[in-house]
Amino acid sequence: MKVYFDRDTLIAAATPAAGIASIKNTASNIEGILLECPGEDEDTCRITAYDMEKGMRTAIPCRVEEPGKIVVKAQNLLQIIRALPEGEILIAVDENWRATISQGKSSFEIAVMPGENFPQLPLLAGDRNYTMPQYMLRDVINRTIYAVGVNDQRAVFNGAFFKIENDKLLVVGCDGARVAISHIDLPGEDNPEASVIVPGRLLGEVLRMIKDTEDDITVTLARKHIIFRIGEYVYFTRLIEGEYFNYARVLPKTHETEVFVGADILRGALERALLVTEDKLGGNYRPFIKLEFEGNLLKMSSVSSGGAFADEIPVAKTGNDIVIGFNCRLLVEALRNMPDTATQLRLGLNNPLMGMTIEEAAGSGSGSYIPGCERREGDDFGDVFLDFIMPTRMNK
Repeated sequence: MKVYFDRDTLIAAATPAAGIASIKNTASNIEGILLECPGEDEDTCRITAYDMEKGMRTAIPCRVEEPGKIVVKAQNLLQIIRALPEGEILIAVDENWRATISQGKSSFEIAVMPGENFPQLPLLAGDRNYTMPQYMLRDVINRTIYAVGVNDQRAVFNGAFFKIENDKLLVVGCDGARVAISHIDLPGEDNPEASVIVPGRLLGEVLRMIKDTEDDITVTLARKHIIFRIGEYVYFTRLIEGEYFNYARVLPKTHETEVFVGADILRGALERALLVTEDKLGGNYRPFIKLEFEGNLLKMSSVSSGGAFADEIPVAKTGNDIVIGFNCRLLVEALRNMPDTATQLRLGLNNPLMGMTIEEAAGSGSGSYIPGCERREGDDFGDVFLDFIMPTRMNK
């Protein structure tokens, strides 16, 4: 094999591939990425990464003097080509499966494996296709992925719930302590109905590739896989099997207390509180932040082994006064991932043992409709996001 690449083009393709390739697996072929030269077209190289659960495939232009197919460790390749000067890079492989990677007078030699050692990919085709602008999918994933569990023993919490119904895409993230919900209207009509659980780790990789642009992204569902086509890049993963958490049942349909507050004001106060609640001097102990809603004031306080925090901000409240505690980071992450257009928020509470909802305040007493939940009188149907966060039991 003897192939010439543009350095920057190869880096652009190898970087997302390295994000997919497993670095903790004992099988060396899974740690690597597959280079096939030529790919489907002449003077192209098809690059594939696959860790037996999720994968990525793309093609880049190159100049093929001797065709070949190799598996090379993703991190090794990426580190080497980043270290080489700009210009045309040569990858040449001898009969002993030693690859020389060079540019000008600089060269590296590493061991590679035959391409036949790479694991077999699933069939990248399905029977249900959905096309939408990239910015729409980017926004709905951004609004929910932070609430998806990581390495949770309950497998379904490690993925985001995708539900397509009535030409709408609903996405839900939940890790047992919070729920994040968002939905968009899908372009076109007759979008096939479906309900699947998509692993959060693949969504994180997809999120790095999709842009705030009108360019289309196509999502394809197969029986056990989901495929995202973003320009020349194809991402795919096995779906998580099982029945998703019944999020609609835990969301309160009425609130005894409703609080209206500016998003920036609340976010700023909670960011300050995080300096105390994330203090590590006390070991693993993380103090809660206490929220006291009294009249038209929200009083915040927290005490840790390393210090204390107190603040108060103006709010507009209807209903009962209430004192409730939360993990501050859960509140901060919810506010950090809200759209910029959500300048005013509505907080819905009932008692110190029930969760709090956070949503955009579309107007005094009006709110958003969440598919699968009972619609409250006076609610408008629009672009939806909603967070539901469970409280922390405060010490007496």
